[in-house]
This record gives sequence, structure tokens and C-alpha cells, in this order.
Amino acid sequence: MKNVVETPLGPVSVLFKGEKVAKVVLGRAVPSDCVDFKVVKLLHAYFKGERVDFALVEVELSVSDFARRVLEEVRLIPYGTTITYGELARRLGTKGFRAVGRALSLNPVPVIIPCHRVVSAKGLGGFTAGLEWKRFLLELEGCGA
Repeated sequence: MKNVVETPLGPVSVLFKGEKVAKVVLGRAVPSDCVDFKVVKLLHAYFKGERVDFALVEVELSVSDFARRVLEEVRLIPYGTTITYGELARRLGTKGFRAVGRALSLNPVPVIIPCHRVVSAKGLGGFTAGLEWKRFLLELEGCGA
């Protein structure tokens, strides 16, 4: 399948809505006829361990305004860097780090919007695709886990 990238943890599927990325599915092959080869090529490079900047990849976000603000701020976290949920909340001008975590759980395009780079002050925190994926992505970027 042309929209699937193979990784050590299993397939990663990228789905599009028009010309925008609508969903990234970690751990499952989901076939699609709509493919943007530039995006798939970037994902291939990323999973080979290359430093990739997804900033110019257009995404389709069907989320609340607050979740959109959270996800847009997360896009600014540099490759190989982590911040805490609390720090992300402070950057957004709120004390609601739990609300930030809930907004991150709605991220339809993990990796492209690197929510894995947001961690708990006491450890990894959560990750919708599972902590094995979060550890893998952080280690791939040289963050350790």
C-alpha cells in the first residue's frame, strides 16, 4: 500500500482529506487510494531516523478551538526535544495541564503533530497509541525514554 510506512513497531498509515493529512494511524495498515507521496516520503525518512520537519505538511484538524491551539503549539516543539504538560499549559496561558493532555489525546495526526514530545513531570505520561510507541518515537529522536 502506497500510504503505509513500515516501522519496527508495525505499519503507519497516512490518510488524506483532499490535499491535507487527516489522520495518521500508528500500528495498523489502513489502505487508501488518496496518497501524497511527499508526505509518505517524509514519514519514511523520519522512521529511518532522519531529522524531518513536518511544519509545512498541511493537516485537517476537526477539533475544538482549544485543542487546535494546543496542537498548533505542539507543532513548535523542536525535533529531539520534550516539554511537560505543565510547560505546554503555561505556554498557552492556562493552568489546565489535564485539559492540555485531553486535547493531545484528540490529535488525529501523531508524528506530524508531535504530541509524543509532551511528557509528564514524573515520567512519560500517556499516548493514545500506547507507551511503546511513545518510547519508540522519543528514542528515534534521541530523547531517550
